[in-house]
Parts: sequence; structure tokens; C-alpha cells
Amino acid sequence: AHYTSERNILKVIEPLFMDELRAEFERAKHNKNKLKTLYDKLPTLTFFDPACGCGNFLVIAYRELRRLENDIIEQLFYKKTNAQGLFDVATLCRVNVGQFYGIEIDEAAAHIARVALYITDHQQNIEAARRFGNTRASVPLITTPHIMQDNALTADWNNLLPAEQCDYLLGNPPFYGAMRLENWQREQVAHVFRDLKGYGTLDFVAAWYWIAAKYIQNSNTECCFVSTSSITQGEQVNILWAPLILQQGIKINFAHQTFKWSNEGKGVAAVHCVIIGISMRERKGKILYTYKKIDSDPIATRVNQLNAYLVDAANVFIQNR
Repeated sequence: AHYTSERNILKVIEPLFMDELRAEFERAKHNKNKLKTLYDKLPTLTFFDPACGCGNFLVIAYRELRRLENDIIEQLFYKKTNAQGLFDVATLCRVNVGQFYGIEIDEAAAHIARVALYITDHQQNIEAARRFGNTRASVPLITTPHIMQDNALTADWNNLLPAEQCDYLLGNPPFYGAMRLENWQREQVAHVFRDLKGYGTLDFVAAWYWIAAKYIQNSNTECCFVSTSSITQGEQVNILWAPLILQQGIKINFAHQTFKWSNEGKGVAAVHCVIIGISMRERKGKILYTYKKIDSDPIATRVNQLNAYLVDAANVFIQNR
């Protein structure tokens, strides 16, 4: 298995929600009412990975959310008592694994994802204990992560989590080029795109984008996927983005241009990737992450417009002729 590196997961979750939440925390630090509003907001957020594998994206997202909650708890409650051991944090840690949803086709991986979230919950409880002197109990298991073992390309995502209840859709759908698909994968792509002309040249990940585009219609859901870079190059752009996604009113709010993929599995996935953040709501401050070299650190730049080629330019599409 190719386990996504934490560095690459953070490239998704930080611009998708953590940067905004941390900025909100900094603005609210000295305003009790605003801080309480943010504190009440965190346990209401939901996170959905429709290709979750062993749960790496959900695990890191949960860990970062718990750490932010700890910062808020310290500001709101701990500084008042300033006495480690006398401060009861058990009922104040309200972010929980029940806020996390996933679909995974492999039964074993789905089980691992559930267990990984439970283990991360326990680790964060220990972290809270070190910080505040006590913590909430890891057992008995009161809340459970919602990991569904199913095929994300045929399952109705709304049956697991209705779109209007989903805040963030994220993940790393499978990396398979159009020419490398097995017969059953070609059948899945054909089912998703049906009568779309030219779908046979689309990478496997394109199917997740189209389902996601339909899923987030009429919702405030923010979405971000890691993808093979070829869906933003050449003929795939005109097939996937022009007639389908962008015509649905979808906006590209942030993106990483092509970078070299790295993972923590036994084998290194030899692939170049992009990261694309989309939603129905257009963000005021769009961000484009560029790379001087394919394996260097990203450089963030604020831009006015992001098109399907992931450049700051109008939505122009190159047609066949």
C-alpha cells in the first residue's frame, strides 16, 4: 500500500480548513465570545474521505482538530484555574471520531481506518493529559467513526453523509492513468460518465471529481483531492472540466501545481500530482502553490482566478481540431 506522507496530507487539509480555523482562533484569542463560538463550532464540523484507504487523511485531520481544540480550551478555561490537576478537561474535549466519514472498497483497510481513528483519539487524550493534567477516558468507546466498506463509484455518498451535512470532502483517490485501467475499472468509469464523449481518455481519479461535483451541488461543502497531474493537462482538461465540472458552477479556490509524489509505503509511487480545492462558494482569496523544482517546497501566491490548467488566467479551453 502507498501510505500518504503527512507532509502531503497537510498540503490538503491546511488550505482546505486548518489555515482558516487557525486564523479564526488568532483573531478570537482576546475575545471570549468569538472564542466560545469557535469552540462550539469545532465539534459540529464533518469530514468525509470517499477513498479513505487506511484512514491517513482522516487521522491527521482529527489530530490537527484536537490540537486546535486544546489551544482553545487553554485560552477559555485553563488559564482561569492555572492549576494542573484541578482542571477537569474530560467534558471540555468535545471533538470526536464520530465527525469523520469514509468509504473504502477493501474490507481490511476499512477496519484499519476505524482502529486508526480510535488509536489517534487515545493519543490525543494522552496529549491533553500532559498539557492539562487530566483528560477524558478513551474507553468505553462512546462515539464511532463512520467508515463504510463499499465501492465509492457505485455507492450513493448521501447514504453515508448527506451533502448538506458535510463540511469538508477530502482525500487521495486511486492513481491510475486512463491507459492502465483494468476492465472492471473501465466499467466503473463508463458507469460514472455514461454518455460523455471522450471519457475513455480520463484518468481514474476523474470519476471522483464528477461524483463530488454532483454531491456538493446546493451545499456549502468544500472539497479537495490529490490527483494525477494529467487531469489538468492536454485533452483531459476539455473533456472533464469544461462540459462537466465548471459548467456546474464549481469554483477552483486553491491548487498545488505539479509536484513529485512521496509516500511512506514500501514502494515509492513514481507519479507527479496536483492538489485541487473546489466548492460552489467562491473564495475571495484564492491561493496557487507553485514549485521551483518538482520536489521542492511549495510557494504560495494569492491570485484572482484559477482555471482548469491551474494557472492564474481565464477559463480558456483548447479544443480538438
